[in-house]
Amino acid sequence: MNAGWGRQLIKRLANRHHLLLAGHLLMLHALAFGGWQVPAVRLLWLVALGFFLLWQPFVDGEQRVSGRQAIALFGAALASTWLLGPWLLLIWSGALAASIGGRVMVSVQKGERAGYLLAFGYLVALTMLGIVPEISPAAQVDSALRDALAVFMPLALPLLLLFPARAPQRKSGEAFDLFYGMLVFLVLAVLVLGALAYIPIGGTGYIESLFRTSMTVAGALLVVAWAWNPRGGFSGVSSAISRYLLSLGMPLEQWLVHLSQESEKNHDPEVFLAAAMQRLAETPWILGVSWQTGTGKGGVGDTSLFTHDSHAGDLRLRVFFRNFPSPALQWHVDWLLRLAIEFYLVKRQSQQLQRMGYVQAIYETGARVTHDVKNLLQSLQALCYAASQPGDPADVANLLRRQLPLVADRLRSTLDKLQSPRLEDDERLDARAWWLRLQERYAHADIEWHGEPYAEEVLPRALFDSVAENLLQNAIAKRQRESGLFIDVTFGEEGLSVTDNGSAIPPGVAEGLLNAPVASNDGLGVGLYHAAKQAEAMGYRLSLVTNQKGCVLFRLAPPVRVSSPTP
Repeated sequence: MNAGWGRQLIKRLANRHHLLLAGHLLMLHALAFGGWQVPAVRLLWLVALGFFLLWQPFVDGEQRVSGRQAIALFGAALASTWLLGPWLLLIWSGALAASIGGRVMVSVQKGERAGYLLAFGYLVALTMLGIVPEISPAAQVDSALRDALAVFMPLALPLLLLFPARAPQRKSGEAFDLFYGMLVFLVLAVLVLGALAYIPIGGTGYIESLFRTSMTVAGALLVVAWAWNPRGGFSGVSSAISRYLLSLGMPLEQWLVHLSQESEKNHDPEVFLAAAMQRLAETPWILGVSWQTGTGKGGVGDTSLFTHDSHAGDLRLRVFFRNFPSPALQWHVDWLLRLAIEFYLVKRQSQQLQRMGYVQAIYETGARVTHDVKNLLQSLQALCYAASQPGDPADVANLLRRQLPLVADRLRSTLDKLQSPRLEDDERLDARAWWLRLQERYAHADIEWHGEPYAEEVLPRALFDSVAENLLQNAIAKRQRESGLFIDVTFGEEGLSVTDNGSAIPPGVAEGLLNAPVASNDGLGVGLYHAAKQAEAMGYRLSLVTNQKGCVLFRLAPPVRVSSPTP
């Protein structure tokens, strides 16, 4: 029954956070103003430790204490009670002030923060006016003032109960700010030592020395606060410290510069990765680095038991530290490795895109050559068919004499496309000569020819050969399916036009005929698709102008001619 009542009392006290703090400060007050010299009053130190253990924001108050921990805690409490004195109280007050100051920075509610500030001010006054005069004879305070402070200062402690206070979230790490706590401890130490040092230097009393030192420290803190986050567009000291803490010896900007330099020097992703890891291994807190990719592995430096791994896909990176890395150091190294991984992946993707572009160029060149060879075979097939027909042998010999050199020339041009396609694409030919050669090449195909090119006009031979071959061969193949088909070729100002009076191209095929390869029994579509892309690259435009029964018209339109203004 008594044990259950004790647990309920402790639970209720733990939920009244400012009550615990006020009780602890009251015990310190009784000890600071001479109470530490009275053996009976010294026992209040154990009560003060009990209040602190319930209030402290570091360890979960509901955590069970083991036997060894209880013995160690009891021994530390007895030893501190035996050695209790003004020096121990001074050190304890500084640590408690640091704890309260670190708690203020994580307090969200204004009332809660005001309560902690009140407790902090009370503790500073207790330290400067109660504990320090017990240590140094030079820090003398008027006895009447000291007696008044000893009696009336505790009257301010009940004000703590007016402010809200939530229990600290010890498990989430949001109960205490170590950086601000250390800063508060150092500022309080400077205040105490500065006040004591100013007494012999300034030849003043302790109260005046304390006042002047407080004003000096307050002015210095105001300057530091302004420099920490100034106005007028300056980043301030906070930005510089934040960058330094995040950099941990290697600023992110410097690491990005290293990655950019290695990326410019090394286009191969594997070589770039090795160079970047070599740069990273030069960092003082890294002993070595190893990596493994889909094509190989490598390493720089030595190995150790303290590692950090990072991976993306088939890339594995491992960093070996000289000592056990802190969570902040691991987070920082992970960022450095992620940046290196992103650079590596971009270079590898660029290499893959380059290979795909190379394969696409081979495919397009091969597709064009394949269609040229197909057209050549169709021309040879037509010649063989003409030669096999009964007739005058002299006429057949003249036909072969005219056509075979043209077929040989076209075959040589097709082979040139494989060896130097760009040079062949840039070849220019007189329009009249090309027009006459085209008519001579298809003289046996029963085609109507109309039009006449401009005088001294030149045109890209590869483009016009490819477009004419594809359009005429498709029309001739269509004639074999539709007997009596009429084919008309016109060459003039509007460009090269090929027309037939056969059936219209199906709508599904016509929509993608010049934009993508289409399925067809005689190859219709792939050749025209490449011819359209080739024309677009050279500034021309191949289009299906008319698609209806009795009139199917394709046209290769030349670039728009811009006439010069008349002077």
